[in-house]
Amino acid sequence: MSAHPLSGLVCLLAPALVAAQQLAVPEPLQEAPWQARDERLRIQDARKQVQAETDQANAACYQKFAVSDCLRDVRAKNRPLLDALRRQEFILNDMERQAKAIEALKKIEEKSLGEAKSPPATFSGRPAAQ
Repeated sequence: MSAHPLSGLVCLLAPALVAAQQLAVPEPLQEAPWQARDERLRIQDARKQVQAETDQANAACYQKFAVSDCLRDVRAKNRPLLDALRRQEFILNDMERQAKAIEALKKIEEKSLGEAKSPPATFSGRPAAQ
């Protein structure tokens, strides 16, 4: 009795596939909500620092003759910094949304498993006699 050559290959690759799928799923933020809070505070502090530097640079611009050009240069300099912070915040929001979705799916799964384990009920609502 010879086995099909592909079945052996599938048996060898199955554990690797499972491991790869587990690595692809992001770790939920529910396990470490303090990290998300710290990251939000870091982004907020960085945004405040950029705003303070912008205000200082704008004040210096008003002392120059070419105010509009100076203000435009300040905005152009700070735009990439603010865009990077905004991207980080979007990523953090997305991770939190994914974590909440995973948690909701787990609750649904636990509820459906709990209902599957309970004995079947009769029309009167009492468990059926076995």
